[in-house]
Amino acid sequence: MMNINEQWRNADEQKDNDLEALLELPVISKLPSKDPVKKIKQNLIINSIFGIVIGCIYIVILVRFPLWQLFICLGIVLGFTIWAVAKAMQLYQQLESKHSGYSVLEKMEEHYTNLTKFLKLQQNVGLIIYPISAAGGFMLGGYVGSGKPIEQFMSKPAVLIALVISIIVLVPLCHYFAKWMNKKAFGQFADVLKQNIDMLKNGE
Repeated sequence: MMNINEQWRNADEQKDNDLEALLELPVISKLPSKDPVKKIKQNLIINSIFGIVIGCIYIVILVRFPLWQLFICLGIVLGFTIWAVAKAMQLYQQLESKHSGYSVLEKMEEHYTNLTKFLKLQQNVGLIIYPISAAGGFMLGGYVGSGKPIEQFMSKPAVLIALVISIIVLVPLCHYFAKWMNKKAFGQFADVLKQNIDMLKNGE
């Protein structure tokens, strides 16, 4: 393991792109995947682009329907979208950063920790945002469908019950869909990264 660490440091000093040097190391070449971090970074970019597109859609809706109820609900959701994109770019920068003196194992563990923290934080904050998003979507649909002011059609007990039911149904669906999307985008590469970490720890 000491030889690997020394080669890691030498590769970092000799070449700005240390990944190519790492791939030449004997132990690294035996790992299941040489570059899961590259795939994670690519998907972070894709994730961010989708976030920006969705954020633009929220802005168009708010401009098209300047209602204070929607400004509150969709404004909060828009803020979450901007935050999520910013966190994704922050993680991307962390994955891009190079720290001389770090061993291969330490760097992999750092990447894995940062990724799992990012996914858990995003999913936990989403549980707060989903009810707000569902309420905003419900009010927008009711406003467009009924042609009546939001205060008027929301004053009916049946509509309020329908809103509660919608939130109860949509929140877990959105939560599990977000988990599924994260697993598709990042899960398999996080698993490979963890497998690589375990192999290095075991000296395989």
